[in-house]
Order: sequence, then structure tokens, then C-alpha cells
Amino acid sequence: MRESSPQARTLYAHFFRRFFDNDTLSFDGDTQTSVVRSISILAVPGLMVAFWLTPHYPSRPMWAATADHYFFVLYSFVAMGCVATFEWDMLFPDRSDFLVLLPLPLKLREIIFAKARALASFLSLFLLATNVFGLLLFPAISGGSYLRHVFSHFIAVSLAGGFAALSTLALEALAICFLNEAWQRFFSPLLQALLITCLLLTLLLFPLCGAFMPRLMDGHSMLSSFIPPFWFLGLYEHLVLGDAAEKSAALLARIALCATALAALVVFVTYPLAWARRRRQAIEGGARPSTTGDGFLSPLLHRTLLRRPEERAVFHFVSQTIPRKSRYQVYLAIYGGAGLALALSCVLTFRLAAGRILIPALSDQGLHAVLPLLLFWLVVGMRAAFAFPVDMAARWVFPINQLHKGAHAEAAKIWVLMRCVFLIICVLCLLKIIGWNTTHLVVQAVCGISLSVLLTDIFFFSPTSIPFTQPRLPGRTSLPLMLTLYIAVFPPFVLSTLDLENWMEARPSMVIWVLLSLIGLHLILSTARKSAANQSPRNLATEENEEILQTLRLTP
Repeated sequence: MRESSPQARTLYAHFFRRFFDNDTLSFDGDTQTSVVRSISILAVPGLMVAFWLTPHYPSRPMWAATADHYFFVLYSFVAMGCVATFEWDMLFPDRSDFLVLLPLPLKLREIIFAKARALASFLSLFLLATNVFGLLLFPAISGGSYLRHVFSHFIAVSLAGGFAALSTLALEALAICFLNEAWQRFFSPLLQALLITCLLLTLLLFPLCGAFMPRLMDGHSMLSSFIPPFWFLGLYEHLVLGDAAEKSAALLARIALCATALAALVVFVTYPLAWARRRRQAIEGGARPSTTGDGFLSPLLHRTLLRRPEERAVFHFVSQTIPRKSRYQVYLAIYGGAGLALALSCVLTFRLAAGRILIPALSDQGLHAVLPLLLFWLVVGMRAAFAFPVDMAARWVFPINQLHKGAHAEAAKIWVLMRCVFLIICVLCLLKIIGWNTTHLVVQAVCGISLSVLLTDIFFFSPTSIPFTQPRLPGRTSLPLMLTLYIAVFPPFVLSTLDLENWMEARPSMVIWVLLSLIGLHLILSTARKSAANQSPRNLATEENEEILQTLRLTP
């Protein structure tokens, strides 16, 4: 056992480091900086909320205090669920891990134990970071027995975060066990997007749930039984107040304990089975992913929008890269889930039925915000995914072919616009099913097309390279600046779009003027972009951190 100890420590360090060694969290394997940055981001909200609540205690009303308990439980649940979903591909060893480690003189149980230990350490680290400040500060200001409140807070938030992480792990394990690799590639991004949507939706609905907290917890509404964070809120209230808690607290506490135990049992049973299935897939060779979903449209696109060969090359390069690389599917799933969660949070509301029963309902004004929200996050997600490199050593093929200036920009914009059109069609079909009339649907279609064109013109105004071929350089992206831009620009964008939609629905004849304005803005932005591209001395062959290409005088 002593001889295997160094190997076990090396394997553990390797698996733990791989959770952070990716293009989103780190640069050039700077694991320590990535760990500190990630922990800080998760720890700050709990600290800020605890300080903000300090002046409101100990005279806080009962239901307001219950809503405060719900926030800490909800934040732990959402944070751990998002962390596990983001690390979806790293929850199990990938193909490269098996191909490198299996030929080495290592016992299989050592590899499994090292991976499981690294995974448990990773999740425990983030669970502690998410809840440490709330655990220390919030019970101190709440009044009553400090130790009892600390114990109740610790149990509730730990089980909430643990349940979210275990559920995500169990879902992936079940997918690996029961789906072949081709179906896994298809369903994994959908499951990730669905998980991100559900998690962020519960967080965004916190103000609405806080306003209806007495109805949700008084035992007359069964809605809380279907919202997992409320299970752990019931456990929190049952541990803190005991018999003085609401009648539904004891039932919700039992559901929380049973659900957590069931999730742990599923993980315990399926994790080794999924491990064996993943190992067999790595040894036998993975299924070849579908390269593109635009095959039947290619002839039409080549005759209309993609006339130059270089545009066709970049367009199909994007279409083939995203299905092959799960990393980009994760980015798109996160952005798509965030947009869908924001859209659903605008649409969903509660209403009272039969005087006391609380049921979900749809907001008509919120339905108008669905399309601009989804289009914004779709375009932003595509722009973010295009900025991460796929294989820097292979990008020599593009500059050596002397691509026409702007070809990669036009091809990328066309690729994104096609996805936007597909999204617009899906939203219009759903609105038609709900019962919207033809005038409102036409207005939505015009606004959707206008937003798609303008958003792609703005976000792809000055692309620096072909998608997936630009090296990531430290210091190029400022997170505070990005947050400031989104906070300052995103809400006015959505609100102004809602006003425009309402104005067009009241005056249908103004649709023509909106289309003419769209054409004018598009021409202005296109002219400005072409002028900036012609004046820029930068080209694909002289980008930062790129070695001099040995063209052998075959190109000018």
C-alpha cells in the first residue's frame, strides 16, 4: 500500500487539476489562479446578502425570514447544480484519460478511486465556498440559539447543494448506461441546457416565490412539493423551529431526505457501470459524430449566400466543428439555458384559483419578451463559442490559402443567422399554439428578423479571425467591463424591443417603416465594417503568438 501511495496521489492531483484546466477557467494550465477565482466568484453572493440582511434583524417578520432561509438554500442548490453541469464532461474520465492511463501499470481500482476522490474533493470545495460566509454570518444575526441555527443552516444548504450535484451526476451516469455514444452526443447538450434552464429559472423566480411564500408554505398549495429547493427549505424550517414550523415543513423535510438518499443511491449504483461503459467506448473507438446539419441546404446556400469558395469553407468548418467538440456544446448549452431561463421567468407567474390554491400562469407581456431574450443570448453565445480555439496547430490551412478579407465574417454571420431563423420559427409556432392572432405573429416575425440581423451586425462587426482559430491571450477580456456592458445595455435593449412590439401591434402599417429602417441600418453597419476591414493592416498570417508560416514561396 505504501508503494501505491505516490501513484494514488499523482492520479488524484491529475484528476483534480483537470477540473480547472480548460479554456474557460484557466490559461496555460494556471490551476491555482483558476481555483481562487472560481471560489471567490461563488463565495461573494453569500457574503453580500448576509451583510445586507444585518440591519433587518432581529425584528425581521416571520415570512420574510423564511424567504431569507430560502435564498441561502436556493443559492447552494443552483450554484452546485451549475458547477456540476459546467463540468459535465469531466465528471467521468474522457477518452484521452483512458487511452493514456490504461496502458500504464496501474490497477483499475486505483484509477476509479482517484477519480472518485478528486470528484468528491472538487464538489466539496465548491460546496464549502458557496456556503461558508452564510453559515458563519447569517445565524449570528438571526437571533435565537446560534449553534442550533448553524446546525440547521449547515444541514439544509449542504443537502441542497449535494442533491443538485448528485442529481446531475446521476443523470449523466444514467445517460451513459442506457444510451449509445451517438445518442449521448445528441442528448448531452440538451440535458445541459435543460439543467441550466431549470436551475437559473428557480433563481430568477426567487422574488416571485418570496412574495407568495405564505401561500407556498401554508400547506394548501402542492406546488412547493414539485420545486426541489422548497424541500430543503422545509428541512431548514423544521430544524430551526421544530413543532412551531408550518405543517408542510415536516412533509417537505421528509421529501428532501428521501430525494437526497435516492440520488446518492443512484450514483453509487450507476457510477461504476457508467465508468465501465465509458472505458469500453474509449477502447473500441468513439462513434463518428454528425458533421453538419446543413447538408440538404448546401446546394441552395452555395448558389445564393455562399458564392465564394472561402465563404463555403468557413461556413462548413463551423458546422463540422461544433458537433465534434463537446466544449462548444457546453458553452452554447449554458448561454441557451440562461436565455431560456430569463424568458420563462418573464412568462411564468402565479395566480390564485378557488381563492386559496396557487397555480402557475402565463404573462402576456412576458410572452412578448421571449423572442428578443432568446435571440440576444443565442447570438452572444455563438460569439463567445467562436472565440475559443479548437486546434491552434492546424489553423495554418486558412492563411496559406489567402482568404478574401471579410469572407470569414460573412460566413460566420450567415451561420448564426440561419440558427436565429430556426429559433424564430419555433417561437412563432409556440405562440400560434397558445392562440396569438396573425397580426401579432407578423409583428413578432418582423421584430425577430430585425433583431437577428442587427445583433449579428453588431456582435460580428469586427471579427479578428476565423471562428475557433484565435489564440486566447490573458488580459484580453475584462469580466467587470463585460458585466457592466450587459447590465447597462441588456435591460434597455429588451424594454425598448417590448415598446416597439406594442407600438407595431397598435399600428400594423408601421411594419413597412420598421423594415426600411432595418435595411438602412444594415447597409450603414455593413459599409462601416468593410471600411474598417480594408483599413486594418492585420491579416490571418501575422496574428499574435503565431509562428512564421513556411510557404516555400508558393503564395505571394
